[in-house]
Amino acid sequence: MAFELLYGLLAIITLLMGAALNVLVYLSYKQVKDRTLLLFNLGLFLLVIGIVFSDIVAMIQGDTVLSYWSIVIARLFQIAGIGCMITGVVR
Repeated sequence: MAFELLYGLLAIITLLMGAALNVLVYLSYKQVKDRTLLLFNLGLFLLVIGIVFSDIVAMIQGDTVLSYWSIVIARLFQIAGIGCMITGVVR
C-alpha cells in the first residue's frame, strides 16, 4: 500500500514539474515568437502525459485490463511527443 502511494505521489510530482516546464517554454515562445518552440512544447506536453498516464490510470483503476492498455497508450503518447520534438528541432 505504501509503495502504491509513493508511486502515485511521484507521478503527480512529475506531472507538476512537466507542467512548470511547459509554462516556461511557452513564456520563452512569447518572447521570441519562434514556431519551433511551439512544436517542442507540444512534444514535451505529450511526453509528460505519456510518462504519467499509466501511473494515473493504475492509481484510479487498480490492476484491470484497462491498466494494461494504458501502458500501450502511454507509449504511443511518448512516441508522438518525441516525434513532435524532433520535428520542431529539425525544422
